[in-house]
Amino acid sequence: MSNHTQIKIDRNKEGEPLNPYWKVCVGGGRVGEALRADFQKHLEMVQREMPFDYIRMHGLFHEDMMVYREVDGQPILNWQYVDLVYDHWLSIGIRPFVELGFMPYDLASGEETVFWWKGNITPPKDWDRWEWFIKQFVLHVVERYGIEEVRRWYFEVWNEPDLDFFWKDADFEAYMKLYEYSVRAIKQVDEQLKVGGPATASASTPPGHASWGKEFLEVCTERKLPVDFFSTHPYPTFHPFDPDGVGYMTWDGPERLMIDLVGYEKTLEETGYAHLEKHHTEWSSSPSPRDPTHDTAFLAPFLVQNNLAGRGHADSLSFWVVSDIFEESRQGDTPFHGGFGLVNVQGLKKPSYHGYWFLSRLGDELLELGDGYAVTRHSSGKISVVMWNYCHYTEEANDSRTIQNAVGTPELYGMFQDDPAKEFTVTLPGLEDGVRIETTVFDREHGSVLDAWFEMGSPNHILREDLEVLRQQMELETIVERLPAQSDPFTWTFTVQQHGVTLIDITASAS
Repeated sequence: MSNHTQIKIDRNKEGEPLNPYWKVCVGGGRVGEALRADFQKHLEMVQREMPFDYIRMHGLFHEDMMVYREVDGQPILNWQYVDLVYDHWLSIGIRPFVELGFMPYDLASGEETVFWWKGNITPPKDWDRWEWFIKQFVLHVVERYGIEEVRRWYFEVWNEPDLDFFWKDADFEAYMKLYEYSVRAIKQVDEQLKVGGPATASASTPPGHASWGKEFLEVCTERKLPVDFFSTHPYPTFHPFDPDGVGYMTWDGPERLMIDLVGYEKTLEETGYAHLEKHHTEWSSSPSPRDPTHDTAFLAPFLVQNNLAGRGHADSLSFWVVSDIFEESRQGDTPFHGGFGLVNVQGLKKPSYHGYWFLSRLGDELLELGDGYAVTRHSSGKISVVMWNYCHYTEEANDSRTIQNAVGTPELYGMFQDDPAKEFTVTLPGLEDGVRIETTVFDREHGSVLDAWFEMGSPNHILREDLEVLRQQMELETIVERLPAQSDPFTWTFTVQQHGVTLIDITASAS
């Protein structure tokens, strides 16, 4: 395959709408972490620079939110922490994608828990009281934020109940009972409120098959249960979870996301639910909170390539998560520990952050999508071209020793194919007004904070003065060039390094 690509821009070409479904939702850890000042700063930075529409987090009903307790068998509700979180989110332009879980301790039927922070995974001891509790929660948010606002929210029942460490015994019938009681409670408040599921893991099933997807939809039909959206988690691995945080995954091929999304669509069609919204409420390169490749430059082209490929096959694909302030397997021991976040604990932008930044700069009309590039047009007429160099994992990367021996060192990049740099030649017909072109480059030497940390010797604790250096090195630089009018085509050549992404913005004006 040639590493040189010709991109000829036709400004008059009729394109297709480019729906930025990748910005609909983003994940977080547990809701209690959203009360922390630094988490809020991270989310605010994201919303300023590349805003998302919704955020989904675990643990809304966990003990640290203090929403439910019983005294002498009588329930006492307290929504004050929920209000603080939701008030902040709405104030910065992001809405809740509500995950109903985990079980309040005083309402739980057992003591089984998940994560370091011990989210209770058992069914309610009193199903009628669970229904009452959910109804009271919904009544509260409607009273506080108004029915028109809450009708724009989504209510998802539980998280990954197909895994026995998230739902006791991975009991499908018990989950369907939970769904039935939950959806009934919500629809009693307002029929237009949106409820869905089954929010399953899916990485443990054959590619293209949503765990519990067909069964869930068939039972909804049989029992006449309302369902407004379908959700599952299409991680591109063969291991659904990494509870011990060892970072070992087995990755599938680079086409895995498309295999999954198309397969899910087929399931919806076969069960009579092709009309449903499709919200895939967790997704990343793997479901491990200690996958060291999460911090590498690999994530930037991974996100650009996959999100563009999946357009039209989902209503959202929610990246997991905003911040490395995330405690499922405790906090990571080093500044770059393979956490899920777009930013690390210190608020440093990781390559995944830049991947979404590039996507956020694309136009609303797709003119052309090719091997490693996309040409888009904005309503203003500006042309934005993104080019990337995606290098997939090697077979050796599926050996756990490869990962563990490379953690904290540049040897991590040995997990990826050693593909050469890619060269793109971009041509644009001459313009009598000239052009203004902005070029923004990301690669291991430009904006990859992990590689800058490697250059520092991978310190386990970053000194304040070094933190300021890393903050400078994590930012992307944009170069602006103005060219006068000419009748001949404008031609530019760009070299995109391994794991690199380059964005050019072209406007028809040299003024």
